[in-house]
Amino acid sequence: MRSSPFHRLTLVAVLFFLAAFVVISLLSFFSCGGKEEPAVTGERTSLAEETATAEETLPTVSKAVLLVVAQDGFQDIEYSTVRQALEGAGFRVSVAAPQGGKATGMSGTLVDVDLTLAEARATNFAAVIFIGGSGTPALYGLADAHRLAMEAEGQGKVLAAICLAPAILARAGVLQGKKATVYSTASQDLVEGGATYTGAGVEIDGKIITADGPEASEQFARAVIEALR
Repeated sequence: MRSSPFHRLTLVAVLFFLAAFVVISLLSFFSCGGKEEPAVTGERTSLAEETATAEETLPTVSKAVLLVVAQDGFQDIEYSTVRQALEGAGFRVSVAAPQGGKATGMSGTLVDVDLTLAEARATNFAAVIFIGGSGTPALYGLADAHRLAMEAEGQGKVLAAICLAPAILARAGVLQGKKATVYSTASQDLVEGGATYTGAGVEIDGKIITADGPEASEQFARAVIEALR
């Protein structure tokens, strides 16, 4: 019995669809996962970009410096000279004082306080610098000022002080066996703290840098920047 043309066409159509199904199945099997996933690729690119941006904006300790000032009566010239030099060299400067709010210089300079001494930690900075002035003796006996100096020295950070402020370092015990200088009226503090008082304008002993007053501000700032490089 001969098959009709309709039956032959039907058979051909069935065989064609079967063959097409087999080919598509084989292609899918050997494609290792099928279609590309542009959405996933896009998410990965976005995440990489976000990570790169975050890394660029995160503060790095190597570029962060802390200036410590008295709440009232810090030395304006020392503060402004040191801050301008550091910022000009690419460092980010934060200011710490006993309390928050504003600190006032001997000549009336007002400075925003970023951290209280209780909040300040040397580990967050490459250098801790104590600015002097007539108000500095108010810091002499502060435990947080001593702690901050000891942290900086113990962690191998640059530790610096100018004018009357080296007396804070002496009282914190970090000048034992070190050469140091200070404003002349506080020289005995250094001797009693175990330092060798040199009377120089600027004295460098390892990573501890001291200076004797506002006239030495520029040299002091250059020494700190050099130590940070």
